[in-house]
Amino acid sequence: MSELISSTSYMRKKIEDLRDQKKLARDVEAALVKKQAEDAAEKKQKSDARIAAKLARLSGVEAPAVKEPAPEPVKAQEDVVAEEEPVIKKALKKALKRAAAKKPIEQTEEE
Repeated sequence: MSELISSTSYMRKKIEDLRDQKKLARDVEAALVKKQAEDAAEKKQKSDARIAAKLARLSGVEAPAVKEPAPEPVKAQEDVVAEEEPVIKKALKKALKRAAAKKPIEQTEEE
């Protein structure tokens, strides 16, 4: 890929920031696809276990034992949420300050 050259530092910074954002978006999308594949595999495994148990009951054979996977703690997702909250709060504070700075429109006697 050819390198884009800009004469101004703020444009180079903007280009670099966009690259970082795209990289993060691709990482999130890859993680989402991986999670969906894991969920689908787990769902299929549970379905197959239920079907095997039903078939075993119908044939009069002892049902096979179903082993449940232990749930894993979700630590990485909590960290991401914690980083995004301050940005939202700052934007909300700025919006409230702007709204408070505007003077209310006075109603005329005609209204």
